[in-house]
Amino acid sequence: MEIMKILMNKKGQVRTLEALLAVAVVFTALLLTRPIYASYDNLGDYDVLYTIGLNVLVQLDRDGDLGRLISERNWTEIADRLSVTLPLGVSFNLTVYDEESNILNDRPVSSGVIDSKCVVSIQYILVDRSNFRFYVIRLQLAWMK
Repeated sequence: MEIMKILMNKKGQVRTLEALLAVAVVFTALLLTRPIYASYDNLGDYDVLYTIGLNVLVQLDRDGDLGRLISERNWTEIADRLSVTLPLGVSFNLTVYDEESNILNDRPVSSGVIDSKCVVSIQYILVDRSNFRFYVIRLQLAWMK
């Protein structure tokens, strides 16, 4: 009976060593491999950025909030909503024009300097439903490096 217990304990010890060895192999493989970075320098990126920008503007304008924020000249809230809605790694610059092509935002609405090979400009016509004015929004997007 005692001999059986000793034999069973050796099998458990071998399984424990086997599990530790497997964990060591996995961690070694993870440490030796380089992280994979996505490259955004091909022509398809223009289409991706344009689609992202247009979807973000439509989403912000869905309930008429964007027109209301522009009428209130609340540029900080617009910048905050763009920062939250756009994916990480995308920088933006927003300019709002009125019917006579006058720039309405008195300070930059941006997430920083746009310095990239791939810059996309999206123009979006917005009608404010509360006072029936229209605005032209130019949103410039670029991948951050």
